[in-house]
Amino acid sequence: MTLVARHGALTDIGLHRKTNEDAYVVQPPLYAVCDGMGGANAGEVASATAAETLAAEVARGTPILAAAEEANAAVYRHARQNLEQTGMGTTLTAFVLEGRTARFAHIGDSRAYLLRDGELRRLSDDHSLVGEMVREGRLTEEEAAVHPHRSILSRALGTEPAARIDEFTEDLLPGDVLLLCSDGLSGPVPADAIKLALTRSDPQAAAERLILEARKAGGPDNITAVVVRVDEGPHGVEDEETTLVQPADPEADVATGELPFVVDDDGPSTSKADAADALAAEAAALRAEQADAPSARAAVAEEAQRRRRRVLRRLGVVAGVLAALVVVLAAGAFYLSTVFFIGVEDDGSLAIYSGVPGEVGPVPLHAVYRRSVVTYDSLSPSARTVVDERRLRDREDAMDVSRQLGMWP
Repeated sequence: MTLVARHGALTDIGLHRKTNEDAYVVQPPLYAVCDGMGGANAGEVASATAAETLAAEVARGTPILAAAEEANAAVYRHARQNLEQTGMGTTLTAFVLEGRTARFAHIGDSRAYLLRDGELRRLSDDHSLVGEMVREGRLTEEEAAVHPHRSILSRALGTEPAARIDEFTEDLLPGDVLLLCSDGLSGPVPADAIKLALTRSDPQAAAERLILEARKAGGPDNITAVVVRVDEGPHGVEDEETTLVQPADPEADVATGELPFVVDDDGPSTSKADAADALAAEAAALRAEQADAPSARAAVAEEAQRRRRRVLRRLGVVAGVLAALVVVLAAGAFYLSTVFFIGVEDDGSLAIYSGVPGEVGPVPLHAVYRRSVVTYDSLSPSARTVVDERRLRDREDAMDVSRQLGMWP
């Protein structure tokens, strides 16, 4: 007898979010959950890109770890090609059923659980600041659950060219139930409530119950659950149609901030003035020629018209370039006013910056939005890793992370 899998899956926006940045894949024998992050509504793009790439790669026969690495490359590449989504990323917790074994790929703080014989066991490690502290023995699981820094990730998919993705396997037994979920479920819902929901024989009913429990607990984040129950059967793993879910995005919630730089438009204005002066000078010269040679007025008038047309064409080109430049600068200035990152000032103090890291010539592409008296050297190694990433965030996320780093004592 082989193992037959039945699944249930559901995602919910939660009670305090304007968009759903979670995505899930149900493509037997592949199951996955992604929880996106990033400013300018990039989180849902990151999770959808990762989910779609992973599903396509596994469908082609790519092993799950290599497929996850391709998903990382796809998210990173998309961010590099779309400036407004720079810094986006996503968690990924996924497995493929291989006979009686589940092979996992995992990065971030979404989770994988196994319910066996009434006992619930977490299979994945949280790649987060508090997760690292628990593994170092500096925090208990109970302390980590309420720690102010619990949402800061130490690893995610798509934020770097190469990602450190965990791969592990779990041998399965008949009656086992596997759960993949985002932290919008595992955070507010206690383990006992998760275990009770997973005891339901219908995986879809279990997924629905888990979403309900998260909403009853306050629904602070997007909530996603994929439940897979394996039992003995004659036909092996089920083969159903692919289900890829990326919830529709409501109207974008765009953060605002101070303009990070000022563009000096003296250059373009001077060019336009020079062109106008040139036109006036040519007209004056033509008038002088007409006064000196009345018999050649028709030829001079024709030449003047030709010159006037040439100058006007030049002015048209200059005006077109100026208009395009204004549009580009306005779009760039608007985007730079909507993204933020946490960095270090020259004196070692921490700060939130509006804009993006780097400069164009002598002009910085960022400005200090809010400065802290807390220094980089006073942070723990795990917290320094968060600052070193200089990940782009919307203003709300940047303020949340800064508070979790203790920047405002």
